[in-house]
Amino acid sequence: MLPHRPSGGKDIRDRADCSTFVTKTNFCYLFCQIGTILSALMKMPSLSPRHTSAFIAFAAVLSGCTANRYEAPASSFRDKTQQTINVLSSFYSSRNSYEIDVYLQSIAADSSLTVQTTDSNGVPTALGKPVFSPASIKARLDALNVVGVYANRLYDLANTTAPAKFQSAATALGQSLSSLDKTFQTLQGASDPTANKYIGPISSLIGTVGEMFLDRKRDELITKAVTEGAPQVEVILSQVRDDMDKIFSLEIITGSNEKLATLIAAYNSDRTKLNFEQRMTRLSAIKAAANEVAASVGSAPTSLVTSMMDAHKALVQEATSPPKARIHNLAELNGALEQWTIQIQNLATEIKTLIH
Repeated sequence: MLPHRPSGGKDIRDRADCSTFVTKTNFCYLFCQIGTILSALMKMPSLSPRHTSAFIAFAAVLSGCTANRYEAPASSFRDKTQQTINVLSSFYSSRNSYEIDVYLQSIAADSSLTVQTTDSNGVPTALGKPVFSPASIKARLDALNVVGVYANRLYDLANTTAPAKFQSAATALGQSLSSLDKTFQTLQGASDPTANKYIGPISSLIGTVGEMFLDRKRDELITKAVTEGAPQVEVILSQVRDDMDKIFSLEIITGSNEKLATLIAAYNSDRTKLNFEQRMTRLSAIKAAANEVAASVGSAPTSLVTSMMDAHKALVQEATSPPKARIHNLAELNGALEQWTIQIQNLATEIKTLIH
């Protein structure tokens, strides 16, 4: 609870700058408030030298709580960004394998069908040609990795005190990521209709990452980095989410429903020829396919990206807010980070059903 306003005076919270600090824990904020009260008490002429010395010692302990308001949220944002990228990378990387599974499942359910690389119309099957371009998938994974580098650089800025410059953008990102905007330029066209939407934000974010040098005050630098990088991160994550909704999720919904229908039809056709154990095995496969349908309808990957966007937006608000609003925005940021953590845990489990 915040200190009460003394009668006829100013809010005791306003006598010190506690609102300018984002503390490591809620306890540190409490200590900061206690420190504010002690600071006011120390100014009272009636205090003995012994009490004054005790207050000074206690204030020295408090100083560690208020040293760096970015350390905890930047660390949490970096860690959860990497966890999210890991989950989404597994999802992206498994898309073509998933399509092959759906194709082979249909072959297994109908003994009259043969395995082919092209169908009767000459169209490549999932075995004959990847449903999703490997180059396009890699480019989207790299786009997420650029966001990961952005999160890492914010963490470095929040946890470094030496006035030394970071690596150049090319060194920090590596050759592949530093030229990622050019990769998307080569992909744009009919085979990858959304690739062109990544070019601008990727190019701008690469530039922002390259300018994250520790040669000014931490608050000033992080505020500048977030202000300049946030719009590009927002666009990249929005495009990743849209691709999930309009391309990948649609394929999953279609494929999972097709797989479930195939398994049900095969079971109903063969059930009189199966013994108990064989029927249970088939029914277990149907149950797994039904869970897959449920996960695809819920669009777990999209929800995870949305949680990441919400947390990033809260981080931006905290970094750019005036001192008096920081405590409120810190609470919102902590809430968004906690919700993101829950989503990572829950959705990672759901996404596993979509990975083959």
